[in-house]
Amino acid sequence: MAQDFNIMAETILQAIGGVENVENLTHCMTRLRFILKDESKADDDKVKNINGVMGLVKQGGQYQIIVGNNVAAAYAAILKKGVAGGAVTNESGKPKEKLTLKK
Repeated sequence: MAQDFNIMAETILQAIGGVENVENLTHCMTRLRFILKDESKADDDKVKNINGVMGLVKQGGQYQIIVGNNVAAAYAAILKKGVAGGAVTNESGKPKEKLTLKK
C-alpha cells in the first residue's frame, strides 16, 4: 500500500505545533530538518508514533524527523501545506555547497 504523504504531512504539522510554529524546513537523505519557533509546542511522542516516522533527533537547534528514503515526497507534501523550505542539506545539517569546476 502506498503511503499517503499528504496525511503524513498534516499529522506531522499537527504534532509539532502547526505551520505557524515552523521557522524553516530542510531535508537531507533521510531526515526532515525543522527549525521550530517554540520546540516546547512539539509533542515528541506523537511524532514518534506517526505512520512512516522512524525516529526523532533533536540536534544543533534542529528538530529532525527520520522518515528514510521517502524524505523527498514527505518534504514536498509539507511544503504544500505552507511551510517555508530552505536548501537541501547534507548529513551534518549544513547547506550543500555548490560545486564548480575550476580550470
